[in-house]
Parts: sequence; structure tokens; C-alpha cells
Amino acid sequence: MVKDWPSCGRVSLKPFTEGLTEEEWRRFYECFRDPEIAEWNGSKPLKMPLWLFKRVVMGEVSRGDRVGYGILDEKGEWLGTVELYEMSRSEATLGILIGAKDRWGQGYGTEAVRAVLEHAFTRLGLNRVKLKTFRHNLRAQRAFQKAGFRTVAVVPAGMRLGFNFGPRLEDVLMEITREEWLAQKQQASPRGDGREHKL
Repeated sequence: MVKDWPSCGRVSLKPFTEGLTEEEWRRFYECFRDPEIAEWNGSKPLKMPLWLFKRVVMGEVSRGDRVGYGILDEKGEWLGTVELYEMSRSEATLGILIGAKDRWGQGYGTEAVRAVLEHAFTRLGLNRVKLKTFRHNLRAQRAFQKAGFRTVAVVPAGMRLGFNFGPRLEDVLMEITREEWLAQKQQASPRGDGREHKL
């Protein structure tokens, strides 16, 4: 692993631009083909071939308004992905997908979110990171809350990726500002002096 990759606790974030191995691409691809994961992501299982999936992903990264990372565990094994997209000079939207279902509920998602927030607020200079998740996805909401996000609204899910979910499903909109993130880091510091510490 490379030392300057974003990291927190047991996870490190491998930038897509570093070049994924064939095994990492395969596991990335299989995440989007899994019906259960697709449902939680508000989409349908992917049907395009792997070669086209690679081209689409790297095409999105090259646009400049999106950065993507593979989530690696303490052994360097692929767990999923986390992205910042719809990026402007001041804010971005966060998306995360833990594809290794045997790791769900073990805190890896929270650590990945903390790692990407550190990167967003210190290296990218963003002022706000926002996200949305289905209201019934309580596991995701708990992970985001642990990483410092707060709920700002609940709205009808409406259209997601071209699929109309109707009035019965709702999205929870959450966000965290740089000021809130800094305040939480300072509060978590053993000395309360804002010095660097592990989240």
C-alpha cells in the first residue's frame, strides 16, 4: 500500500487513477451485478460486459468532477468503493458501496467515510460533503452518523438512475461541513487541542 493514500483505522483508499488490478476490477464489477447490492444502491443489476464497465468508470473519473477509490482492508483486500462526485470547488456528493457482504456491520464503511472526509476537507479543500440514502437503510445511516454526518431532510426518492420508485420510498439527505468536521476532530482529541489523532 502507498502511504499517502487516504486511510483511517483498518482501511486505506486506493485511487482509481493508481490503476486497479484485474482482481480488483473483477470484484468491483461483481458488486454492481449483485441483485441485493443493486437494490440497496437504488439500481438494477449491471448487465454490461466487464471491458465496457472499465471504460465507463474511467471515463467518469477523467471528467474532473469525480474522484473514486477502492476500499482496501488491513490485508490489502478489496472491500468496495467510495466516491466523491458532482464536485465543485466547495462541495461534493459522497457515495459508498461495500461489496464484500461478509464485512457488513463491522465498521469498515464508517472508517472509509472518515478517510474520504479527511481527504476532502484537507487535501481537496472542500467546505461541504453531502449524500443521500434510502430511509429504510438504517445501517448506512448509522455509519454516516458515526462519521459525523447529520440529517438535513427526508424527501421522496422519486427518480434514481432512471427508475421511478414511487411515493412509498424516501431518501434521507445528510451532510457535514468542514467546520463541523474540524469541531468533531477537536472534541475527539484526548487533549481537546485539535492535534492530529486517530478518528
